[in-house]
Amino acid sequence: MLIRVQNEQRHWRVLHPQKPEAISFHEGSAAFDFADALARELHSRTGQACSVRVEVSDAFVDTVSYG
Repeated sequence: MLIRVQNEQRHWRVLHPQKPEAISFHEGSAAFDFADALARELHSRTGQACSVRVEVSDAFVDTVSYG
């Protein structure tokens, strides 16, 4: 599962593939910490591989992966 942290026009949001709406944040660090906690919890609970990707403009970095 891939959880995405996106920056669009100085606004951050976390996109979870199983949630219908994005979760907004004022700071990128808070958005990343939230996404990382979601990924870690999901992997711990289900054993499913889960990672976090940070996306800014047309660039992205896969930052952490569990499983």
